[in-house]
Amino acid sequence: MRKRNYFIFIVAVVTALAATWFYLSKQKSSGETAIRIIDSPTTPTNWELVQRLTGRDVLKEEEIKIQFIPGISSTVPRFQALLSNEVDVELANWVGWVNLIARGGKVKAVYAGAAVTRDIKDRSGILVLENSSIHSVKDLIGKTIAINTLGLDAEYSIKSILQKNGLSPDQIQLLQVPLENEEQALRTKQVDGIAGSMTGGTWFELAKYRGGVRLVPGTSHYEVIGHNATNLGVGFRDDFIQAHPDMVRRYVTAVEIAKRIIWDSFQKDPKHVRDIYAQILKDKGGNSLLAKFFLPVSPDSTFIKDSDIQFWIDLLVAQGKLQLGQIHPSDVYTNDYDSIAKDAIKDN
Repeated sequence: MRKRNYFIFIVAVVTALAATWFYLSKQKSSGETAIRIIDSPTTPTNWELVQRLTGRDVLKEEEIKIQFIPGISSTVPRFQALLSNEVDVELANWVGWVNLIARGGKVKAVYAGAAVTRDIKDRSGILVLENSSIHSVKDLIGKTIAINTLGLDAEYSIKSILQKNGLSPDQIQLLQVPLENEEQALRTKQVDGIAGSMTGGTWFELAKYRGGVRLVPGTSHYEVIGHNATNLGVGFRDDFIQAHPDMVRRYVTAVEIAKRIIWDSFQKDPKHVRDIYAQILKDKGGNSLLAKFFLPVSPDSTFIKDSDIQFWIDLLVAQGKLQLGQIHPSDVYTNDYDSIAKDAIKDN
């Protein structure tokens, strides 16, 4: 089953690559009026949060227009949309970027959208029911764990955890289940554990909030990597970067400004920030309860380093998915458009 899904992932990427040439032949060389982004209509954006917090329109300040395109959250179709020129910017965990670029995808990450750090290590990993017999990684033998996508971060992370504990990946079953259905699958005992993308998030916090579940020790994303690191990249197609380098730079600048405003505001008054986040959720028809779990990312933790990418490259090589030397971190990302983060690193 895992091999079949991995094959499907590769076929989908190849198909999208072919479609890229068709769409690019139509693309105008002149500047585009708006950057197209897949986004949920009920999820608050950093731009909205900053405007409610400070009254500033950061996008307008940087002369950036955004066109939000509602879409699904799964990595493979999102990458297809990016490659086929339906959207201009996309995000995914590093495994997705490495896999795509290793198979010919002409894309590059330009900033990190999230990081895994020691202080939030208990906010990700494998969740099991409170009365489960699973109390350690070794107890996972013979069990079924639900993940959101096979062939990406969750699968390789869990395999790595098993190998570190002297176990074979074949000793457990990984079952692909949509993220929104995983908690129900666990509570109805259709699976023994749930891992999502192994990076935590709202689904993870909601499950803990509702009670009756616990984290399996040694399975957090921080423990997979072993140190602070970025774990999610945001980037564009290479042709878009080449055609609109200044637009990319201004967009990343707007991202970094918003990120720092939200972080500083949260350090001063987390309740105020969460209250505003909840109000935006309510106004957009979302679940205001989710604001309870809002936690901004520290700007100091989201500057991409070679080691962030090399970890996943080495893991994929060790698991036989890449050839040694097939891809390098510089193929995956660049910090050239993130001057604010680069300057902040120099000052520290």
